[in-house]
Amino acid sequence: MSLTDLQRYELDVRGFVVVPGGLDGEEVAALRDAVGALDLPPAADDIWSQRVNDLLLRGQPFVDLLDHPLALSVLGEVHGPATRLDHAYAIRMSPSTAGLGLHGGAVPWDPSQYYVHDRGRPRAGLVTLSWALVDQPAGGGGFGCIPGSHRAGTGLPAGAEALVVEVPVHAGDLLVFTEALAHCTVPWRGPGERLAVLYKYSPGSSAWSDWEHLRPVLDLPLTDRQRRLLQPPSVGYFQPVW
Repeated sequence: MSLTDLQRYELDVRGFVVVPGGLDGEEVAALRDAVGALDLPPAADDIWSQRVNDLLLRGQPFVDLLDHPLALSVLGEVHGPATRLDHAYAIRMSPSTAGLGLHGGAVPWDPSQYYVHDRGRPRAGLVTLSWALVDQPAGGGGFGCIPGSHRAGTGLPAGAEALVVEVPVHAGDLLVFTEALAHCTVPWRGPGERLAVLYKYSPGSSAWSDWEHLRPVLDLPLTDRQRRLLQPPSVGYFQPVW
């Protein structure tokens, strides 16, 4: 599975795209079971109670998702073969809870989270691949953004929240967005708990977070390609992932 011409265009002009059915039913069930097996307390209002960090250390299904074929196809579009995992976590939200307010945006320039279009190709810094594990229906809250704000020429003005749109997804869908996009979490109004896993990738030459938190993952039984995705950032020594 790869992006269609229309999906590439949508990612370029809107800053995000939803790829339906990126995970099949068995993959969704395995990931939901892996989260359930962690026996976590219910998510509360604060964002840190809603996040599950060190995701790759918490079960094989999370490791398997690291180099999912669809993920590699998307990363090939925006990074090429020099791409690396920056960090990953799961989000759990109880009804009526909120998450991060509006943040991101292309201004001021951030060398780790940029977005440009160069010689017919999108080029991006930090890119998020958010895999939905439950339905997030229209009007239910969850991911929200200001479409096209990754191309904005000014910073976020007062009242920009009025421009936010919600992005509904179904369980198994993949939401791709550049971190140059102004985005937020809309208070969750869907049935039951919101559940998604987010993998954030950077070009091989850059990092947004500290690489050291990934070092323990290298002790796991990984494939060669997965190890390459976990390299520290480098210009001169980075090994292409494929």
